[in-house]
Amino acid sequence: MPLEWDDSGNATSRADDTRPDINAPQLHEGATEVSLPFGRGKMCNWQFDGIRMIKSDWEYHSRSQMSWQTEADLVHLHFLMKGHLVMEPLEGKVPVHFTSNTHNMLFNNGERGVLNIQELEASAFILQFTKDTFVQLTEHSDDALQRFADKVLSGKPGILSAQSMPISLPMQQAIYSINHCDYQGGIKKMFLFSKAIEMLVLQAASYHQHHHRKNPVVRTPYDRDRLYFAREHLAQNLENPPTLSALAKLAGLNEYKLKHGFKELFNTTAFSFVAEQRLELARTYLLDQHKTVGEIADMLGYSSIQHFSTAFKKKFGCSPNKAR
Repeated sequence: MPLEWDDSGNATSRADDTRPDINAPQLHEGATEVSLPFGRGKMCNWQFDGIRMIKSDWEYHSRSQMSWQTEADLVHLHFLMKGHLVMEPLEGKVPVHFTSNTHNMLFNNGERGVLNIQELEASAFILQFTKDTFVQLTEHSDDALQRFADKVLSGKPGILSAQSMPISLPMQQAIYSINHCDYQGGIKKMFLFSKAIEMLVLQAASYHQHHHRKNPVVRTPYDRDRLYFAREHLAQNLENPPTLSALAKLAGLNEYKLKHGFKELFNTTAFSFVAEQRLELARTYLLDQHKTVGEIADMLGYSSIQHFSTAFKKKFGCSPNKAR
């Protein structure tokens, strides 16, 4: 978001009257790099029809505190991929904590607040809806979103969850597809609109899963941190992933907590996560015409080309050769 700051180095996020109207029907894309007293940032944004998407990466000079203010009448879906931020005040002047891989939904109606920077690097994806767009899209949704929409309509500040919730694997995949979208023009706008709806659905589902589960396995920040470590380790070793028991030792968890906590936190098993990520990587490898289908299958640890082709067709609807 555009920033201004005072002589003491405090920053304030504010509306910028010179930028394109968020309600404009045509898709507008922008990218900028800024260097400010408290750090450097890179931001990309896409906006159309009352929807704005923002990807931001920040490197801060020190742990600091700054004032902030968002535009009035915007609902914010905030996904912190990396970092640790504390935002205050919001509803009831209770601080909202965002740690790495957490998300929440906010509406503060343009009120000022304080942002506490707890780590020197932060990466975030922010999805914003105007009040009218949000109310329209959530009119026939679930109870959680409709309750939130009622607060938006009344102009009262609100947050979806008192505690920020873990970012799920489908959320990460949706954010990745937005950030790496290769479509152009009207097709890109349609794609981004579909992803905006998907993110609303995923956040509502996350709320219900987080608040209505019984006897959760993941109970502490340590458990959650170790499970994210386990998932990252699997993602970096898709060709030769460790066994569940070996991964548990690496992560510092017992095998039961790794197995059931992984399913609880990411809504998939460790085995299914590896299988899905292998196929996504395979689709990327197929763009390299110098690699044969057999070589790709071997690189990703498939026992045979037939096994690889069957799994690929089941996920993407076509054979590896046709995808190429």
